[in-house]
Amino acid sequence: AFVILTGEIQAKSPAISFMNSNKGKPLLVADEYTFKLNKATTTTKYWICTINGCATKVHTDLTNLFMKTAGNHSHLPEKEKIEVREVREKLTFFIFLIFFSSLTFQLNFIQQNMHYIIYNSLKY
Repeated sequence: AFVILTGEIQAKSPAISFMNSNKGKPLLVADEYTFKLNKATTTTKYWICTINGCATKVHTDLTNLFMKTAGNHSHLPEKEKIEVREVREKLTFFIFLIFFSSLTFQLNFIQQNMHYIIYNSLKY
């Protein structure tokens, strides 16, 4: 998206967000495209498009604030792919929540009934 400002055309800063790749690495999401971290310096993070052959890049500062975009995408936006990743992340979080809730319940039960467990194991 572009905005005309005092006779000049300037790129409008995209809204960016972050998610994790399948391998747990950070992905930057901007305007329905995904970028992976290519390198970081003492002042800037350099992100490259996740689609092989696409030369589009995004620069953020070290706190992940948008700085600039370079290049144009050679492919369509990845809206559906991003939605699938978001659902997968939510499901993963939900599964962890259930697992740890169950584990916490089991540990509390064992702790509260330790004397019965020890007594019954010594009976035999």
